[in-house]
Amino acid sequence: MELLYLSYFLEESTPVYGGIQNSISFSQCSSIKNGDTANNLILSFPNHVGTHLDFLFHFSNEGKKCSDYPASFWIFDKVGFLDCSIEEVPERISSLSNDIELLILRTGFGGKRGEEIYWASQPVIPAYFASMFRSEFPKLRIFGFDMISLTSKLDKAEGRKAHLAFLIDHDILILEDMNINHLINYPERVVVSPLQVGFADVVPCTVISF
Repeated sequence: MELLYLSYFLEESTPVYGGIQNSISFSQCSSIKNGDTANNLILSFPNHVGTHLDFLFHFSNEGKKCSDYPASFWIFDKVGFLDCSIEEVPERISSLSNDIELLILRTGFGGKRGEEIYWASQPVIPAYFASMFRSEFPKLRIFGFDMISLTSKLDKAEGRKAHLAFLIDHDILILEDMNINHLINYPERVVVSPLQVGFADVVPCTVISF
């Protein structure tokens, strides 16, 4: 099976939650073209950009951070994939195996990633999804989707409840802003590789499907 990136390359044009401008910058600190020995960049960006993982520490000072997970945690051989709207999720999850470890939801909203609506008016993910997923999928470790955040700006209170429900109440990590518009085949295996910032509450990551 073809290997695919399910994550976006980080660019200065990457959309940021809230539409914050100029928060990502790549500056050349040395350049072969300018007579330097090698090309080098200085990278500057907040941790909530691009395809990224929310850890429990994001909403609890006692919660796990990036460095609290072993390497084996990031390999997923049981993957569930839903291709539907938020409203259809409750009726669709029964079609998935109850032993999945990673659930990917493609709503189609990722097709709007270059537009203001992507960060300003994404659909609301209800907090009760966390308990519903945990009941249906006892081995679930990550929930990922094609929207910029679990929190929609249309209902920030529900978004906070959802973060607490997923991360704290049910120990399900959140994988936001996934690149899954091109995903055709059901992934047999997915590897998630977080940027290794040990104390981080959130980190960008690379996601590859097999």
